[in-house]
Amino acid sequence: MHSHANISENENESVIQKRQRLGVVLLAVFSVAYGGFIGLCMFAFEWFSKTQVSGIPLTVAYGVALIILSLVMALLYGAMSDAIERASLKSNTTSATK
Repeated sequence: MHSHANISENENESVIQKRQRLGVVLLAVFSVAYGGFIGLCMFAFEWFSKTQVSGIPLTVAYGVALIILSLVMALLYGAMSDAIERASLKSNTTSATK
């Protein structure tokens, strides 16, 4: 292959690695939030099921919050992933013009 294609492939690997790190961080954050929900269900179910927030059972509010969190994190991943790629393309064009 041409050297230009090899450079492009290496830079794409850099973008892939950054996206993977971002995905792992977001997965860890969601896992902690979800683990809290499961932990409350397992070890404090009586309290968790009886407690209400603005007239809504905490179990339902927490569940809805988890769904909203997952949607926000998906949007965040998409936006940050695009920003990573744009930054990579920008650095590619500046290094190619030098």
